[in-house]
Amino acid sequence: MTNQGRGAELLGQRVEQGEQPANSTLWESRSPNSDDSTHHPPPAIHHPPSATRHPIARLLLPALIAFLLLIALHFVARLHPYGTYTVETDFYQYYAPDSESLGQGQFPQDTYRGPGYAFALAVVTKLTGDVFLSGKLISAMSAALIALLTFLLFDQLFGYATAISAELLVVVAPQFATFAITATTDIFFLLLCLAALVIFLRESIAPRWRVALTAMLTSFAYLTRYNGLFLLVTFLVGLLLLNHFQLSWRERLQKSAVFIGVFCLFALPWLYANYRHTGSPFYNTNYLNIATEFYPDLAQGNMLQEGTRGLSEKFHSLGEVLRYDPKRLVLHYPKNLFATVKASLSTNLVDYRIGGLALLGVAFAWLRRRHKALLLVLLSAAVFLLLLALTHWESRYGFYVMVLYAGFASYALFRPLEWLREKNRCQPQAFILLPIGLLVGLGFFSVAASRKELTKFLSSHPTEIIAARDYLQSQGVSHPRILARKPHLAFMTRGEWIFFPQVKSLDELREWLRDNPVDYIAFGIREVQARPELDSLKDPAKAPIWLQPVWTNDKPAFVLYKPQLETDR
Repeated sequence: MTNQGRGAELLGQRVEQGEQPANSTLWESRSPNSDDSTHHPPPAIHHPPSATRHPIARLLLPALIAFLLLIALHFVARLHPYGTYTVETDFYQYYAPDSESLGQGQFPQDTYRGPGYAFALAVVTKLTGDVFLSGKLISAMSAALIALLTFLLFDQLFGYATAISAELLVVVAPQFATFAITATTDIFFLLLCLAALVIFLRESIAPRWRVALTAMLTSFAYLTRYNGLFLLVTFLVGLLLLNHFQLSWRERLQKSAVFIGVFCLFALPWLYANYRHTGSPFYNTNYLNIATEFYPDLAQGNMLQEGTRGLSEKFHSLGEVLRYDPKRLVLHYPKNLFATVKASLSTNLVDYRIGGLALLGVAFAWLRRRHKALLLVLLSAAVFLLLLALTHWESRYGFYVMVLYAGFASYALFRPLEWLREKNRCQPQAFILLPIGLLVGLGFFSVAASRKELTKFLSSHPTEIIAARDYLQSQGVSHPRILARKPHLAFMTRGEWIFFPQVKSLDELREWLRDNPVDYIAFGIREVQARPELDSLKDPAKAPIWLQPVWTNDKPAFVLYKPQLETDR
């Protein structure tokens, strides 16, 4: 058979399987009077042919990777029996208590996030009976599904080899395994974001269902973390301006209206409850996080609870934050945006080599594959980073772009082989070993960083908290009011957590306790770090007479005090 004959045969096979010929365009618009129900969906994204074409066969390897990840997480999670002092502070302060509150019909206490994660936690806890186990289970299951969704996304964008590579790079990302066993919102939120994106781009699903399902997932993501609004902006721009479904303007407006309607309908119970409780359906206190970033002098440079609690007395709305010093906001935002993008490419979110390859992959994709699906993915990353730049940087905040970086870095690895195939250049099968070798190298560095992060995390359990809990339980203490920097002990003893006040001396602490009586004061490494002026309390022998040490721990240093203010009168 001639070269022309083989080319015609290959082109015919691609058309039969729904692939887009290389010389066709995905920018074709439909007739203004076309009807969605009588036209075929947009042509499929064209990507290189693969030896693995059957839909089920294509999923076998990525599903196996996801399953093996889940098995590995099962064994690692057993080494994480309770929460650490880092991000799981929010679990004991907000998520776990709010999951119980929702089950009792009470309004949640978390003003920084919606009730999405707490609701999921309450549902899973009905099955497990252990709220912390439920938190770990949600994260581990989400991580396995994220691996599979990563494959589905990049298989559609760039083809099978790139998608498998992207999935592997996500699985070994420096912080992914650690957060996959952490009881927090990060991995669950990422799952919702990727699921919404994959469904919106899935050409095998009818457009009307893609719009409805994506709107529901976007709403759920918003109810889990309010920066899920980046998805709302992305998909509305995709519907209206990118015209992803190739519709007339009238049809675009109709689809957009349906999207907004489903989004609001899904969120309506929370919006109504929030309105009844706070006076606004959209009330939240994330403006305090913005204030700590843009006015660090007012927060004394503290981005955590000391900073937000202090600024809560000065700012009471986003408008107040924006009006306080608009010039500083305008000048600082571009700098913070640049710092955020740079950090996302070069910190422990991804290995810097993967970050560099991701930029190269974006350039390759922009020059070669400027179809609407690619533009939508790039738009989502841009909007996500624009929102992220409104607050301080933490690697876990950037998990969404981490997945995208893995995909574009993988494309940069396999694009040269694709180019050789397109140009009919000599391409021995051995050439495939080059990108595979580079992938193994990148994976090696990521695995090393991931192992380091995981080892550090598993060695950071506050064992003193468990010992203090056991002591209180042995004394028959019930529902104590505990003053501490962290909420762990109060939650584990079914007590009430009182945040350690920002006092500067023992005299100030004594006066504060007169107006705010508590049953116990927990003083350990976190209290020493946050209140160094009270450093003497780590040694019970130096404690004032009005503080009675009832239990101590040597390594790490931890003292449980019982206030005795009547002896100080």
